[in-house]
Formats: sequence, C-alpha cells, structure tokens
Amino acid sequence: MSELPHFDRPPLIETVLGFQFERLPGLRNAHLGAFWAGLGSDWPHVGDAPPLEAQFETFGPQHAWADARLHLTLTQDPAVRFQIRNAQRDRMVQVQNGRLHYNWLGQAGGDYPRYAAVLPEFERTAGQFNEFVRRRGLGQVRLNQWEVTYVNHIPKGDLWTGPTDWPNVLKTITPPAEVAGRLLESASGDWHYQIVPERGRLHVHLRHGKPAGTGPDMMVLTLTARGPIGEASDQWVNLRNGLDCGHKAIVLAFIDMTTTKAHQYWGLRS
Repeated sequence: MSELPHFDRPPLIETVLGFQFERLPGLRNAHLGAFWAGLGSDWPHVGDAPPLEAQFETFGPQHAWADARLHLTLTQDPAVRFQIRNAQRDRMVQVQNGRLHYNWLGQAGGDYPRYAAVLPEFERTAGQFNEFVRRRGLGQVRLNQWEVTYVNHIPKGDLWTGPTDWPNVLKTITPPAEVAGRLLESASGDWHYQIVPERGRLHVHLRHGKPAGTGPDMMVLTLTARGPIGEASDQWVNLRNGLDCGHKAIVLAFIDMTTTKAHQYWGLRS
C-alpha cells in the first residue's frame, strides 16, 4: 500500500473501521457479554446502545438514495449494540448481531495513530470475534459490507469565525455566503460519490453546531466509505482490500475538498 498524504495536526477526532455481516440466528446479548469478557482486563468499560440498521451499497437501477450515515433502530427486538472501551478510553469495540466496528477516539489537532497502526488492531479484534462465533457453534461470520469512517471537528477560531468564512476551509461544497443581501448563518448537507468502478461509495456529511451541546461552534465533517465485500473465495482478504480502498478514498477526497490555507494550518505532508 503506497504512502498517502497526511497531516501533522489534523482535525480528526474519530476513525472507525468495520464490517457488516449476515445476522446469526443464535447470537444473543449474553454472547456479546461473553465476547466482552474474553477481551480481557484491557477493556474494562462497557455500555449498550440501540443497534444500527443494516446498510448496503448497491448500483444500477435498483439503487435508491437514502441517508447513508449510521442509523439507530428502535424496534421491539431486544438486541443491543455493545460499546466496549479500553482503559484509556481511546479505543472502542462496537459489536451487535450484524456489525462489528473498531473506533479510535481522540481530539482534533492531537496525536493520532495512522491507519496502518489501527488496521492490525481492528483485524485482531475481528479475528477474536470470528473465533468466538466458531467456538460457540453460532455459525459462520459471513461478511457483506466493509466500512471506514473519519470524523473531523473544525472549530470556530483561526480558520473561520462564521459560515461566510467556510470557503477558507472547504473549496467546493459550501453554499453562497450571501443570497439577495441575506447572510448565511448555518448550513448542512450530504454528498455522495461513487468509488469507481462500483467499488463502493463515499458519503460526505457536513454539519454546523455544537456537537457536545456546549463549547465553540464546529464544522463537523464526516466521511464514510462503504462497499460490498465481493464474491472472491477469501472474504477476509476482500475486507482488507475494501478498507484500504475506503481509506484512500477518504484521504484523497478530504484533501481535494479542503483549501491550501487549511492544509497549511493542519500541517499537510505529501
């Protein structure tokens, strides 16, 4: 895998590597608890959340546009999504019947582990889950989608002081700063790009607000790449190839859609 450009001080606050798999009829919440226990003392914190919907990237006439971000599912199904954090609370494993995600959690502008460092951690966790399912006689983990997400927080301050300054940060996806004498106050939006040739999709979501409810205004720029695993014989090789593809798509798209001024501020290295 060739070296991609990177930043010394990126606005990145979270990365997620994951996969979706066919639901296992026998997998219950108690099994997820046993999986957590098997991860050991390095993972002492656990909580639960509503499960995420299944999402598929399709192409051709059957494709229908929908919101591609992670969705909560509120149903009568008692299944939950376990959120398991390490002692430092900078890693999280999310697991439910049908999904497994591995999160890095950080702070914008702070140190962050490169993709090449997080990928082996994710693959180790995925292997542990696959082996757990096998040993418990729950069936086979059959992958159907790969997924990569990068979340960026760009706070009000040095690069922008109001939405009219957003062109200082983003080159192409911001609305006009003024319309008929009216100044832009806020905006959000979604953009979708095919990773050609039908390898997957890149979904870009821009939101303006206070993610934590307090503190400075933020531009929250989330990029999610997702695609089908494919039909080749080794689904785990296909997963790795898909994650590599998604990571590359996100990095290059982020650089394409942000300005030279922002690159200098974040310390772009080619």
